[in-house]
Amino acid sequence: MEKLRALTKYLIDHRVVVPEQLESWAEQVNLSLVWKPEELGLHMGDMRYRAVIVLERFADHPGRLMALLGTWLVNNDPDRHLDELPAPTFDIEQMDPDLADVEITVEFIEPLHLSESPDGEFEAFGTTWAFVPFDLWIAERGEVVYGA
Repeated sequence: MEKLRALTKYLIDHRVVVPEQLESWAEQVNLSLVWKPEELGLHMGDMRYRAVIVLERFADHPGRLMALLGTWLVNNDPDRHLDELPAPTFDIEQMDPDLADVEITVEFIEPLHLSESPDGEFEAFGTTWAFVPFDLWIAERGEVVYGA
């Protein structure tokens, strides 16, 4: 649940509320098994979950909060549309004219990868694997040369 952890840190670093007034957790966690060989190992599956972030006594402008969330998502989860993830939701309970409790929900999908290892703890497809969190590097540019 690295995306939830990173988003929580981002909101704390941007001081939307003091850290004691922010809680976050994951719920409705599901695993879709993929079992797809890739260059760096095996794409075992995808973890899908709903991230919940609660801000107590939020006193800032709601537009700033939405801009922080939106820009974090475009920079850290830019392919959300490919998975058809729903837009984040904001549940706001106004405490008084200047303070509100805000509950943000965001769905995330995070790939889970295994790497072949003689010391690995997981057995599948006749070999042993280790859980190794790593980022997939996806080419953003390329060149095809025909007849060179």
